[in-house]
Amino acid sequence: MNSKELKLIVAGVGPGDPDLATLAAVRAAEQADLLLLPCSHDGKPSVAGRAIRAESLHVPAAPLLFPMTRDAGARDMELRRQLEHLRPQWENAETVVLPVIGDSTLYATGAYLYAVWRELEPGLELELLPGVSAHSLAASCAGRFLAMGEEILCVIPGTASRERIETALRAAGVAALYKPSALGDKLRGVVEGTGPWREIVRVDHAGLPDERILKGSAALNPAEEYLSMLLLWKKS
Repeated sequence: MNSKELKLIVAGVGPGDPDLATLAAVRAAEQADLLLLPCSHDGKPSVAGRAIRAESLHVPAAPLLFPMTRDAGARDMELRRQLEHLRPQWENAETVVLPVIGDSTLYATGAYLYAVWRELEPGLELELLPGVSAHSLAASCAGRFLAMGEEILCVIPGTASRERIETALRAAGVAALYKPSALGDKLRGVVEGTGPWREIVRVDHAGLPDERILKGSAALNPAEEYLSMLLLWKKS
């Protein structure tokens, strides 16, 4: 067990554009004893690390692979294995920073890491630094005000069951559907069956060099990109 008080800072760094990372996130990274840079595949650069220009910081850094699986047991086992492997790097640290894309409190993988880490280090403290959320960024890229007045905004994970997604969409005045790619070729039927919608916009890779904006019917074609956001405005 760490003889010092160890703090994990989960810092939301926005969509990956360094210009949209907050000063608080960058400052935390600069002052950390260790950076854990999340990546989805071995050897693949960390989008969150790039957002804070981790390669230019004089701070020890280590990659942390987040398993892309819905099996919570397998995910936690792999995170625990990596934390044990990294123990020599964090056991004498006081502050470890995990940058995450988007906002630190919304669908953030840092929550899983913190839960597993506390099993190894019960005194682990947690600090959350907010970042630009994916739905806010997508609306900005599309040049649209997201919700106004008494409109009900629903934030919906595309990984939920079809029934739950459809229930939320029917209740929404405005909807932000995360990971529409999870619905595959069912996306069009789910959206068209819960309208009518006055406007439909999908933003792929928002804020990145290969950003793409699709509108109307084209936005409901199967989304192949993991970093996609579908925005929907219902007819009044």
